[in-house]
This record gives sequence, C-alpha cells and structure tokens, in this order.
Amino acid sequence: MTSSVQIIEAGEGRPEIEVVRSARRRRTVQAQPLDDGRVRLLVPATSSQADVWNYIEKLLPKVRARRARKEATLRQVTSDDFLGGRAAQLRARYLPECPEPASVRWVSNQKQQWGSATPAQLSIRISDVLQGAPIYALDAVLFHELCHLIEANHSPRFRALEARYPQLEKARAFLEGVTFGQWGKAS
Repeated sequence: MTSSVQIIEAGEGRPEIEVVRSARRRRTVQAQPLDDGRVRLLVPATSSQADVWNYIEKLLPKVRARRARKEATLRQVTSDDFLGGRAAQLRARYLPECPEPASVRWVSNQKQQWGSATPAQLSIRISDVLQGAPIYALDAVLFHELCHLIEANHSPRFRALEARYPQLEKARAFLEGVTFGQWGKAS
C-alpha cells in the first residue's frame, strides 16, 4: 500500500481534514483546500500523529488566508462594476469612438452565447459562464460586444473594429476549447 487516509473531524473552528499518508512522500508536506471546505493534508507515511497536528497548526492559517484571497478576488471579478470597469478600459485603449455603455452586467440566462449587446439601449450582457475565465478571454467577449455598439452586424467593418483587440486569436482559441468541452460533456 502506498498511501493511507485518515479523517480528522471538523471542530474548534477547524474544517474537516483528510490526512493522506504516502510512502512515496519523504519530507514534503502540503495542505490543499478542497472545494467543499475540507482540507487535504499530504504527509509522509512516517509522520506521527503529533507531526500531523503540528502540520495542521502551521499550514491551516495559510490555507485559510489563501481561500480568503481567492474568495475576495472572485467577489470582485463577478461584480457588474468590475465588468463596467473592464469595458471602460477596453474602450479607452482600443475603441475610443465607441459610445459609453449605459449598462454592462453579468446575466445567468445566457448559456448558448458568451455575450450580447443592444445598441439602441447601449447595453451589454455577459454570460456568467465566463466568471473565472482568463481576463483576456473575458475582455475579448466584452470588446466584441462593444464593437456591436458601433456596428450591429458582423460586417467587414465590424471585423476590422474587433481585430483591434490584440489577444483576439488567443481568446478565440480558449473560447472554442470551452465550447468544445461543453459539447463533449453533453453527448
């Protein structure tokens, strides 16, 4: 057997901890936050129970701090204000002739398209499926919708405007990969 698992129940402000002892691990110790709130602690098989408690005492504050930073960042990038700020930066840098949008917001009812724009109302909606996507991909979708505030269809003029975004091809590759991944899971 190369590893064994011990569960330390949650208590005293501590999450449940899954201790994985590995014969392959010689000296290093690692704490991994899990999506369900638990923590996985990877330790050498030779670690005593006292060693495990010392590791927990040392590493748990670091895991909590990392999780708090991640949650704060996620709250920031999933806000409508964040989207509006990104759109303003993109307009200023690459599309100064674009009118300022009246609204730029996340929506949860768009699962088949990344974003949409209503030029008459100067509004942009971005699918919440993109929350957590790389910024360059999100920016490409925002930029695409900003271009629609100038040119409603996908004409050559629109494509020329859209080509101003320098990471367009990289973003398209990412978004096509996500689309393919979603399609592959559905079948």
